[in-house]
Amino acid sequence: MDELVAERAPWDSGEHLNGCLAGYQVAPSYGAAVYFALEALWGIAHDVGIQAKAGKLSPDQLDENWILSPCTNLEVPWIWIRSLATGWEKYKTEGGPIGQAFGLEGGQGRPPINDSLLQMLDERAIARWVWSQVQEARATHRTIRIEDVIQDAAEKFGKSDETIRRAWKRFGRLERLRTSDGS
Repeated sequence: MDELVAERAPWDSGEHLNGCLAGYQVAPSYGAAVYFALEALWGIAHDVGIQAKAGKLSPDQLDENWILSPCTNLEVPWIWIRSLATGWEKYKTEGGPIGQAFGLEGGQGRPPINDSLLQMLDERAIARWVWSQVQEARATHRTIRIEDVIQDAAEKFGKSDETIRRAWKRFGRLERLRTSDGS
């Protein structure tokens, strides 16, 4: 998820939610929506835990078992609520395995959505690294070839040069656009 938004330290819930939305937009599908909804909700809960440990929450909000009082309202982007509600509705009306209702299981020879999304996130991280090397070289007025960076990336990430080329082909344009518009 970190690769889909700008680098940040130490934790930014808003950026995490933006990363979830960016991940969904790169691979929009029902299964991806559910996957990133669960990731987004985890991020919100993680943020609450960090705030609680840092003493940033009001004592009247705290709960011994749930960190926050179970009645506390939190803002959650609609896409995540809708994707999970759709999965739950599908599970209740059609039955079957819950993972299939939520679009998380592959079914009929397809890999689980987690596998394909992790590959997508990995490829996006590789493309981001490749482009960062090109930008760094340009900033210092060095000449650099993409093929040289691809070879360096293959070594750095422990992957074949074909895997790196595939990642660059798939996400290189997005990386160039991301940095050319300042985002």
